[in-house]
Amino acid sequence: MHASSPSPSRNRPRRLVPGLVLGALVLGVAGVGLAGGFAGTPPQPDKPAGKPIDVGAFEVTVRDTLVTTDRFDRNQRFLAVRMRVVNKGRESAALGAGGLRFGLVGRTRDGRWVNPDDVEAVAAGSKIYEVHPGLPVEATAKWRMGPADAPGRFVLGLREWEYGPGFTDTDIRWRADTEDDRLAARVTLAVTGS
Repeated sequence: MHASSPSPSRNRPRRLVPGLVLGALVLGVAGVGLAGGFAGTPPQPDKPAGKPIDVGAFEVTVRDTLVTTDRFDRNQRFLAVRMRVVNKGRESAALGAGGLRFGLVGRTRDGRWVNPDDVEAVAAGSKIYEVHPGLPVEATAKWRMGPADAPGRFVLGLREWEYGPGFTDTDIRWRADTEDDRLAARVTLAVTGS
């Protein structure tokens, strides 16, 4: 009779299981790294009012913010942010849906970022609805307020614009990066009365 010696087949499962666990751990860490890593939210650089901010499709110079009322309904108040906007693209860009409005966000008291309710602009003394390439316009983004809402300070966020195809279409154009709360810049402003 032979002395009992461990069979090679009995040793394999003991080595295989730790090897599989180690391999899964390495793949998991690599996957987290590729998906953005363990780092927190990217920093949102604070910028001063009055300085041009390049956000890709536009150059925005935030001027100030104030509380205004609707000219037809004096009970309806808005928090209005005035800014100078230059379209850096080759085509005209809308101010409302699909345009500049999607690249602007204001922070609420509970920390959420919300788009303005409206964006108006004036160029050469006339109201306009599009920003033409290279033409500077005076724009006003408006957030609807309640009768008692009057913050002392307002934080405006500017989203980065990317040039390329969309998720569901292949049109190459400028799009605001709205995937998360990452911002190209934020500007903190003192709110004045109307």
